[in-house]
Amino acid sequence: MVSICCDIFPGSRKYSGAFLRIRTLTSSEKGWLNLSGENSTNNLQSGVAAFVSKLQYEDLPSNVIEDAKYRVLDWIGSALAGVSYKPSRIITAMARSAGGASQSTVIRGSVKVPVPVAAFANGLIGHVAEFDDGHRLAIGHPGAVTAPVALAVAEGHKRSGKELLAALVAGYEVFIRLGIAVNPSHYRIWHTTSTCGTFAAAATASSLLKLDYTKTLMAIGTSGTMASGFLAKTIGTNAKPLNAAHACQSGVQAALLAMEGFTGPDDILTGEKGFIQATSTDCNTQLLEEISSGKFLSNTAFYKVYASCGHTNSPLDAIFMIMQENEIPVESIRRVQIATYRTAVELCGRFRNSDEEEAKFSLPYCIAVALLYKKMTLEEFTADKLKSPVVKELAGKVTVVEDPEATKVFPARWAAIKVELDNGTVIEKKVTASSDAPDYSALEEKFISLAMTSVDYETAVEIRSLTMDMDKVDDIKKLMGLLG
Repeated sequence: MVSICCDIFPGSRKYSGAFLRIRTLTSSEKGWLNLSGENSTNNLQSGVAAFVSKLQYEDLPSNVIEDAKYRVLDWIGSALAGVSYKPSRIITAMARSAGGASQSTVIRGSVKVPVPVAAFANGLIGHVAEFDDGHRLAIGHPGAVTAPVALAVAEGHKRSGKELLAALVAGYEVFIRLGIAVNPSHYRIWHTTSTCGTFAAAATASSLLKLDYTKTLMAIGTSGTMASGFLAKTIGTNAKPLNAAHACQSGVQAALLAMEGFTGPDDILTGEKGFIQATSTDCNTQLLEEISSGKFLSNTAFYKVYASCGHTNSPLDAIFMIMQENEIPVESIRRVQIATYRTAVELCGRFRNSDEEEAKFSLPYCIAVALLYKKMTLEEFTADKLKSPVVKELAGKVTVVEDPEATKVFPARWAAIKVELDNGTVIEKKVTASSDAPDYSALEEKFISLAMTSVDYETAVEIRSLTMDMDKVDDIKKLMGLLG
C-alpha cells in the first residue's frame, strides 16, 4: 500500500514523495523488499538507523570529539548540582527501593540499579537545576537525553570511552536534526526535550549496544511509540525534568527490546499518522535527510551561562550589556520593559517566586536579581532571594510584552530591553541573536563551581580529568565510582 506524504517547507518550496507502508508480506515479497538490508524502506527512519548503526569514533572530526567531552563534563556538572533538589531525592529513593540488577550508577545515590532505571533517575537529576546545554533551533536540551543514557549504558555494558563519545554524538545528531525538522510549531504543545529526546536516547543506546541496522531501525520505531511530553502545566514544576527522565528511560528500553528481537514501526517518523505528521505543521526535514552527509551539528548546541530557562537568555544578555555600558542605580529605576517573542512571553512573562523551579521561568524575577546581584547563578535562586521584598519590588517594575517581529523570526531569540530611570533617562538594548560560541576554559570553571555543591574540590578536579581523558579508557568504571 502506497501513501503520499507532502511537506510544505519555509520559503514555499513544496516536495512530495512516496513512502512504502509495510503490511503482512509473503515470502516472495520479503525477498523483493530486501528487508534485511539497509534503506529497505524509503523513509527518514531508515536513514537515521543507517547513520546510528554505522557511526564510529574514528568517523568523528577532532573538534567534534573535543566538544563531546565538554558536553559530558557540562552535563555531569549540572547533575552534581541537581542531586540536592527535592525531585532528585525522591527519584533516587524510588530507584534505590525498587532494587534490581546492580548495573549502573545513580549519581550520588550510593547505589547501582538496572540500566533503564539509572538512565531514568539520572535524566531527571541532570536536568532539574536547569544548567544543562540546549539548542536554539531544535528548541530543547540534547545533553539531558543523551549524556545520562550514554553513561548508564556504557557502565552497564562495559563500553569504552571512545564508544561512549560516538554514541553521544549520534544522539545529539538525531535530537538536533529532528528537533529542527518539527519546530517551531511542535513546541507550541510538545516538550521537544521529551519527544525528540526519546528518539535521541534510543539512538545513543543503540549505538552503545552495537545494534545492527535492522535492530536500530526497530529501536527507533519502538521509541517513537513512547515519545511524549507536553509543555502544558509542566513548566516550573517537577514534571518538567521528569520529561527528560522519561525520554531517557524509554529510549534505553526501546534499544534493549530491539536487541532481543523486539519489533516496532519501520516508518514512525514520516509515515501516515507518524510522529512528524502528528506533531508539526511546518516541518522541514532537510537536515534530517542529510544525517549521513558527514557534517556534524552536535557542536552547534549552546552551553548555558545562566541558571534559568533558555527563553530568559536574550533578555538577560541585553540587561548585562546595559550594565556593562552604564551605571544603573537600582533604586532609581522607574520601569523596565522587555519586548520579545510570544513563547518567551507565555512561558516566562509573569512574576513567579514561590520556589526555584518557578522563578527560573520568570523573566521579571530573573531581570530583577540580575540588576541587584550582577549575576545569574544558582545562588540567585536561594530561599532568601526568592522571598526578598527588594527583589519583589524591583520585579514589579518589569513588564514583558510580545514583539510581533520577534515572534515572526522565532526560534531566533530576539529581545529588546528599555530601562527608564526616575530622571527621565532611557537606556535601550536589542539582542537579535545569542553568541553561542563555547568558551571551554569558562566551562571548566563552571563545572568546578557546580560540582563543588556536591563533592570536594579534589574530587571535582579528578572527575574533570577523567572526563576529558575519556577517549583513553577501556571503561568508565572509575569515573562512575566517583560520581556514585
